[in-house]
Amino acid sequence: MQNTQITAFIITGQPGVGKTTLIRKLCTALSVHSKLAGFYTEEVRANGQRIGFDVVTVNGTRGILARECPADNLRRPRLGKYAVYVSDFEDLALSTLRVDPRSQQLLLIDEIGKMELLSNRFEAAVSELLKQKQPILVTIPLRTRQPIPIVERLKSSPDAVTFHVTRSNRDGLTQVITEYIVDALFKGK
Repeated sequence: MQNTQITAFIITGQPGVGKTTLIRKLCTALSVHSKLAGFYTEEVRANGQRIGFDVVTVNGTRGILARECPADNLRRPRLGKYAVYVSDFEDLALSTLRVDPRSQQLLLIDEIGKMELLSNRFEAAVSELLKQKQPILVTIPLRTRQPIPIVERLKSSPDAVTFHVTRSNRDGLTQVITEYIVDALFKGK
């Protein structure tokens, strides 16, 4: 398989291993090679305890993804102890995924997981990106109780390469992944 065929760059690892931190470092490193779009998720903490997650665009716009105890009383889908703000997520995240497929612009999607996939529109947008072979850098869960079809499709794609993050390799992966993506997408452009 040649590098130039790869359009999906997957990062996976145990929860809390540093996937989002790695994505943020890659965003900085790759921004000198390409205009980036997309989003990452970030824990929200209060008094040392995680109370939810926000979605943050590459440009710094922040919105709510999930909260333990929402301030309002609106009914929302729940995952474990979190109420998921699906429409807020869609309003912010989906707009970041609309790019000209000919641009070779790299999209960051952190992450394709259960919370995000409560949005059918998000799942459809990711499917379309895969079909168009849009260059994407994504994080996915290492394991799930039941297979997630779009994640399984992404992992088994011949256009994808997976990087497994561990505590022992995470510090060196920024340079490794940056070089891999630059070679695959931007060399000679």
